[in-house]
Amino acid sequence: MVKVLLTGMSGVGKSTILKQISKSYSHSIDLDYDGWIHMDDMSNDRKMDTNRIINYIQKYNDEDIFFSGTTINQKEIYPYLDFIITLTAPIEIMHERILSRENNSFGKSNHDWEKIKNDKREFEQLIMKSSDFVISTDKIANDIVDEIYNRVGLNNNNL
Repeated sequence: MVKVLLTGMSGVGKSTILKQISKSYSHSIDLDYDGWIHMDDMSNDRKMDTNRIINYIQKYNDEDIFFSGTTINQKEIYPYLDFIITLTAPIEIMHERILSRENNSFGKSNHDWEKIKNDKREFEQLIMKSSDFVISTDKIANDIVDEIYNRVGLNNNNL
């Protein structure tokens, strides 16, 4: 059984890919929702509820689990995961996706967009370095999901 984190900058398609994966794997969790991530009052950073995530992994250890999300403290859950996969996309594609998405308003304001561009410049390479795989999301979702399954040793044909 594999435990996977899909990570990357806002607008690379993490939620879209996870939604596709969730059709085959019931333990597919978008950490941006349902209280998995909170705003840290001291640092003013978004942080994963690492205890909750670790407890979930331990509870469902006999099942495949996919998480998606990106926060400053995500390395704290790496020891509990089998694979960290960074999803990436060209900045123009990210911007187009952010402007067209309906489930998340982050990135639509000029202030948010500047933060995303800055984060891509400053942090994307750091995330990539700590990843097992980097996958470009500038192709159709089914192809990306197939690539993820192949990389983590799951056979999409058996689902």
